[in-house]
Amino acid sequence: MKLHNLLRSDLVILDLQSDGVENTLRDMVHNLAEQGYVKDEHPVLEALLKREADQSTGVGGGVAIPHCVYPELGSTIIELAFSRKGIDFLSVDEKPVHTVFLLLSPPANSGTHIKLLARIARLMRQPDILGELLSANSADEVIDRIRQFDEQHP
Repeated sequence: MKLHNLLRSDLVILDLQSDGVENTLRDMVHNLAEQGYVKDEHPVLEALLKREADQSTGVGGGVAIPHCVYPELGSTIIELAFSRKGIDFLSVDEKPVHTVFLLLSPPANSGTHIKLLARIARLMRQPDILGELLSANSADEVIDRIRQFDEQHP
């Protein structure tokens, strides 16, 4: 499963200004709706917040991977946002989050959903990748760097 094949430049936010878990998710879901990927923001936001209430998806190392299975989707969606100032995402290491991968999948794609979570985790464990992604000047540059990772790590 290749991450770059699912990323779209309109779903890469280079300088997210949100603070806190709820505001971050609200802003990201709003972008999904503005770009036409979801019709109704409220149920998507509620599903993500419910998932966060169970356990924070702030996995540490400056990364959060909020995710849920959502029945109204026709296909899996990945949205990627970067915060230069950092977000208090209630991460396991209690450090600010600078990279947020939001993953939404329809129930029929639950296997793909799990594989993508693992793929994102593997990407973010790569030395220097967070800095490279944060320093990108465009969404296309971010996607190209992730494409390079996908090619180097089949």
